[in-house]
Amino acid sequence: MREDLKRQDLEMEDVRVMAALPTKAQTCVIKNNGIFERFSHEKIVKSCLMVGAPLWASEKISSRVATTAYDGISTAEIKMLVYDQLKRVDRKIADKYKAANTMRVRTSRDTIEPFDQRKIEKTLIVETEASGEVARKIATQVWKELKKLDVEYLTAPMIREIVNTKLVENGFETLRRKYTRLGIPVYNITNLIKNGSRDNANMLHNPETVHKYVADEALKQYALLSLPDELADAHMSGDIHIHDLEFFSGRPLNCLQHDLRAFIKHGLKVDGTGDHTSIAGAPKHIGTLMNHTGEIMLAAQQNMSGGQSMSLWNVFVAPFAAGLSYDEIKQAVQMLIYNLNMAYAARGSQVPFTSMNLEFTVPDFLKNEPAYGPGGKVVGVYGDFERETRALQRAFTEELLKGDSDGKPHLFPNTIYMLRKEVLKSEFEDDIRLVHELSAKYGTSYFVNMLPKYRGNMANYMGCRTQLNDNWTGDWSKDCLRTGNLAYVTLNLPRIAYNSSSDDDVFEYLDSYMGLAEKVLMLRRKQGMHCLDDYNLLPFLTQDIDGEPYYNVDNSTLSFGFVGLNEMLLSHCGAGIQDDNARKFGLDVVKYINKRADELKKETGLRWSVLQTPAESTAYRFAMLDKERFGDKAITQGDKSAYYYTNSSHVPVNADVLLPEKIRIEEKFHPLTLGGHIFHAFMGESYADPDALMSLTNKITKNSDIGFWAYSSALSFCMKCKSLMKGLQDKCATCGEETEVEWYDRITGYVQQVGHSKSASGGWNPGKMQELRDRKRF
Repeated sequence: MREDLKRQDLEMEDVRVMAALPTKAQTCVIKNNGIFERFSHEKIVKSCLMVGAPLWASEKISSRVATTAYDGISTAEIKMLVYDQLKRVDRKIADKYKAANTMRVRTSRDTIEPFDQRKIEKTLIVETEASGEVARKIATQVWKELKKLDVEYLTAPMIREIVNTKLVENGFETLRRKYTRLGIPVYNITNLIKNGSRDNANMLHNPETVHKYVADEALKQYALLSLPDELADAHMSGDIHIHDLEFFSGRPLNCLQHDLRAFIKHGLKVDGTGDHTSIAGAPKHIGTLMNHTGEIMLAAQQNMSGGQSMSLWNVFVAPFAAGLSYDEIKQAVQMLIYNLNMAYAARGSQVPFTSMNLEFTVPDFLKNEPAYGPGGKVVGVYGDFERETRALQRAFTEELLKGDSDGKPHLFPNTIYMLRKEVLKSEFEDDIRLVHELSAKYGTSYFVNMLPKYRGNMANYMGCRTQLNDNWTGDWSKDCLRTGNLAYVTLNLPRIAYNSSSDDDVFEYLDSYMGLAEKVLMLRRKQGMHCLDDYNLLPFLTQDIDGEPYYNVDNSTLSFGFVGLNEMLLSHCGAGIQDDNARKFGLDVVKYINKRADELKKETGLRWSVLQTPAESTAYRFAMLDKERFGDKAITQGDKSAYYYTNSSHVPVNADVLLPEKIRIEEKFHPLTLGGHIFHAFMGESYADPDALMSLTNKITKNSDIGFWAYSSALSFCMKCKSLMKGLQDKCATCGEETEVEWYDRITGYVQQVGHSKSASGGWNPGKMQELRDRKRF
């Protein structure tokens, strides 16, 4: 009866409508994109029929709209006319029409589509596993909210946020976590474009870094949403720090030690498969091998989140140098150094983070190992190539000493020199002294002490400090090559002290924090296995080498890191790491972490370790969070502009201690941090004497347990006159320039540009900048 009355009502108007129809079919409609098209009765009828209107109503509504239309009417106006007419027939049909024709959605697929409530229902069911009943309930509530909006276009993020709001209002927080959209505010992107970021000192400000940071932010959010609440909360609140969150899901493996022999024997597929790139056979010339070395590092960087290194590099290259003059060897080495410093194509447009572990001669344990030469063929044993091994090391050092064409230091690769008992002889004195000239000039070289009792045949480092030893299976090759540090999580030690009233409390909190770290590390390893085996996401690492994947994940390390032992001791013991009694408690803390690592080795069959965290940003982040939370109870370095904690188990950088005392304090922790450690000797502004440094190296090597160290120099470089100066200078001593003087220093493990003298606004975060100002120079 009701529908008949509506029909009669419309029919009574029909005569008036027909009389008023335009005599010419010339009415033009302006579409949303500005294009004109002819008015179409058929389109209106069809649009009404598609939402369920009866045919008779559809035809009459079309006729009525035609009487009102004028030349130049917009499609939006026509839709509102149709909507008003449909309301007189059936309100639900009218709302459906409005949703389909008035509410347009700009989708994430870069299309504009009619709003469809069923799509919300479908995505809720697919993405969150919600029941159909719940999905319909939420979608209906969303539709009611959207009807109230007066916008020309809806967007997919806008709709999703309203859906999330309704999920929360209805108590479906678990579903909300699965359904949420990841992204970054417009303001943040604008700021990145204008100012860049200081989270990573190795990245400059350019379009690729903007892309990387935007992607990183979304991936960090994804990782935190994927983690159990307790783990995500522990990170965000600052109990622990989960490093490289942006790589947690898609690139979860941290550091890598290469085995150059694999590529000498089998050639190179930079994509891991050869499906998308050219394939290179086994190299036959040293120049080809140098090129391959750089390409290996660049290709692997696409699969790794951290640093990568090559151990025994000059030993493995030595067969290719046989018969070459020293000048030819030096030219080949120069090509590699420049390649590694100019391959400006790694993550976010940076050069690959690379290190070379160099030997002064062929180590005794390697002398009878088969030597692979040109074409991948066995050409004797490595002991046959001692002359070439020494020549390659010397050439590498001499090229680094020259600097680039302007006289600036080559910042990569980190160059790590192995000090073994067989090289502490007079015949190697000239070679070792040359390395100390490099240390005196640029402060870029590192030293590895292979004499302490905790050493075996092999120990290698992968950049900032992460390390592998032949203490896992006892096989130096399996333990130290084609594997690395899978991941590490850092414990906030000062916070443990702030929450503790006794020694027992400290160790109970330590158990709790380590428990959180264990869960994170096991989840990261699980994700790493998925990326390696299930998702085929890391093809370079999974490429076949002699029937096995190149990367041996079973030999990789899972590591506990820590920050702020000094501040923990100040809070809990009333004295810092320089105090003998307080330091004893600090050693007990690190031993306790090691004890748990050893237990986990037995429980899981995996390789657990403890390391001194390379806390480029973590020491600053923890201190700022704790100062906000604990106020004056928090004991920090720095000041209110930038607080920071002392890194790992180091002596504070501003401590008034002599270098021998600093060595005595910090050497105790190196045998306890075999996942990675470093000793910093920050040199003063005067030019260091290579012979004095060499004497100090001899004492450290023979008389201490320091395993890894560097003589770090602050440098200034004038971009105008190309003068290199010691110390952080405000102006050039040669030409007087003030605005174009660059500063360089070691940030945590590697030397990097700080910024310009007037701004000091390079990639260093405020905490590291404050630490730089606080450093006491020896």
